[in-house]
Amino acid sequence: MNTSTTMKRLATIAGSALIGLMIATGVYAEVEQVTAEVEFVTPVSIGENASLRFGLLDVNLANLETIVIAPDNTVTDASGRVAGGTQGAADLTITATGSQGITISVGNPSVATGYTLGTWMCSYAGGTDTDCSSGYNQASAGDGTATLLVGVTLTGNGSAALGDDDSTFDVTVIYQ
Repeated sequence: MNTSTTMKRLATIAGSALIGLMIATGVYAEVEQVTAEVEFVTPVSIGENASLRFGLLDVNLANLETIVIAPDNTVTDASGRVAGGTQGAADLTITATGSQGITISVGNPSVATGYTLGTWMCSYAGGTDTDCSSGYNQASAGDGTATLLVGVTLTGNGSAALGDDDSTFDVTVIYQ
């Protein structure tokens, strides 16, 4: 095979490849404009108006005895362990962009020995009491600001000690 024949074959192959590429590009290429949706919202803010209050409890709170504070401030104390003081649900103000979907969740308590906190109940914007332990979905208030009331069940474990115990818990509100 001589150089001239080899060059002709290479030119033929390159030309065929170029034509094939041009045809394939024209036949199989398409451009589609896709919409990028963006919506700006107000950052969520949470303000505490009143803490969750159990008042004065009998140090003899036994294992599995419970005291329930409902979001509407109803106190259920079947064992008679509330000795006085002020009881009430936590009262918070939630601010978010109005009418947006939000998820509210409550939990992660840090408590001393003697009791546990669990079964968190919430009432948002005057709505019904809802278990908010693992989050629940809600539309934010039309004007963006509403009250969140938080109640919980305190369960004794028989090892309470005299003195104050200011426990904390997390309230999380995120957009859906």
